[in-house]
Amino acid sequence: MNLLPKSIASGIMISIGATVYLVTENKVAGALLFTVGLFCICSFGMNLFTGKIGYVLENKNHPNCLWIWVGNFLGCIVSCSLIRLAKPSLADTASQLVANKLALPWYSVLILGFFCGILMYLAVENFRSSPNDFGRVLGLFLCVSAFILCGFEHSVADMCYCVFAVSDVSGAARSLVFLLLVSIANSIGAVFMRKLTLAKNA
Repeated sequence: MNLLPKSIASGIMISIGATVYLVTENKVAGALLFTVGLFCICSFGMNLFTGKIGYVLENKNHPNCLWIWVGNFLGCIVSCSLIRLAKPSLADTASQLVANKLALPWYSVLILGFFCGILMYLAVENFRSSPNDFGRVLGLFLCVSAFILCGFEHSVADMCYCVFAVSDVSGAARSLVFLLLVSIANSIGAVFMRKLTLAKNA
């Protein structure tokens, strides 16, 4: 019963992180402040697609992850539409960013999404399992900042940028295909790293 609301809440938090990133001129500061989204998601037990998908095989929760993706997208659509209404200049800022993303060849999207999936899994798993509170939080900030500064593709963050930037049906269709491709790549990266770390621990 709580699956969809908590997924929508995650979309809202990532929207706030994406907004911080767009309005911050310093790239490093923007990457660090973006982490407010994942920090709140992990601290309050919300559902984020890229944080859950790494565990999908062992939990056998394929439908749950699908609904989480949908909830994240709904949260992004509502939040970013409202923020864009209040701050129209964000559309211009996001437009070039999204144009660059949509211009990437499909294999680049897969590779960049794959490595983001790895970092997102590690951030969440460290938060879940680290015995040290400082280390749990530090892991979030390091992994999230790293994927942003590397230019890796995060499906839910990209949902936000696309909502900010897209204003026509053609752009929306291209963005949806891009988001699905990034989501697949994030999933592969997260599951891959989960399997590697389990093998190492065994």
